[in-house]
Amino acid sequence: MNRLNVWLMVGLLVCAGLRAQDRGHLNVGAAGQNPGDPLIFSNGADFVPATGWTKSLTFTNGGKYAGYWQGNVTLTALATTVTNGGPALNAALPGSFLNAEIVSVTGPAGSSFGFWESGSLTPTYSIPSGTLDGHFSYVLSDAKLGAGMVGGDPFGHIHGRRFTVDMAGDYTVGFRAFDTSINGAGGGPLHGPSDIVLVGFTGLVVPEPSIVAMVCLGGLALALGARSKREEIN
Repeated sequence: MNRLNVWLMVGLLVCAGLRAQDRGHLNVGAAGQNPGDPLIFSNGADFVPATGWTKSLTFTNGGKYAGYWQGNVTLTALATTVTNGGPALNAALPGSFLNAEIVSVTGPAGSSFGFWESGSLTPTYSIPSGTLDGHFSYVLSDAKLGAGMVGGDPFGHIHGRRFTVDMAGDYTVGFRAFDTSINGAGGGPLHGPSDIVLVGFTGLVVPEPSIVAMVCLGGLALALGARSKREEIN
C-alpha cells in the first residue's frame, strides 16, 4: 500500500470518527403503553460509557461559556402524534409530562458539571463531582404543544441548552427520567421513573468540530487531487 492510499484511509477514518461523535439525541419514552409502566431511555444503550463513546466538550474562551468546556446532548421526549413527527416507537402515554434529572456526577477532583437552561447566562445547575444522589431536574415535554393535558402529546425537543465542565478530563453523568403528569390513577403520574442511564463526557482542548471536519475534507480533496495527477502522469 503506497503512502497516498495510507493518507486516504487515515482521512476516511478521521471523518468516520467525527460522524461517530454525532449522537445528539437521547430519547425518552416508556417501556409499555399501560399506566404505571416505567419510563425508559429508548436509545440509552448507545450512550453508556461501556460502548467507548463519550461526548466531547469543546473549550471556549469567549462569550457566556468562556472558561468552560461545553456541548450538548438533547434529551428528547418521544412523540405520539404525526404533527410532532410520531407516533414514535416506545413513546410515553398521551397525557404524560416528562422530565429529566441529573442524579450523579463523577469526574476530576474539585470539578463541576453544569447544566444551562436555554437562554441562561450562567449555569442553572453546577453539580460537584462526587454527587451520587442529586435531583437536578429540568422539563423535557413541551407544554406549549399541549404536553401534560389529558390526551396531550408528551413530545418535547427543546434546543439551546448546554452541558459544561470546568476542568479537562473524563466525566460520567447519571440521568433519570420521570413523569410529573396528574393524569394517572388518583391524580398521580401515568408512568413510573426510569432507571438511571450513564453518559460519558470528556472535556478536551480541541478545535471546533466544524474546523476539524473542514481540515478532514480538505485533506481528502488534496489527496484525491494528487492521485489524479499521478494517474495522468503514468
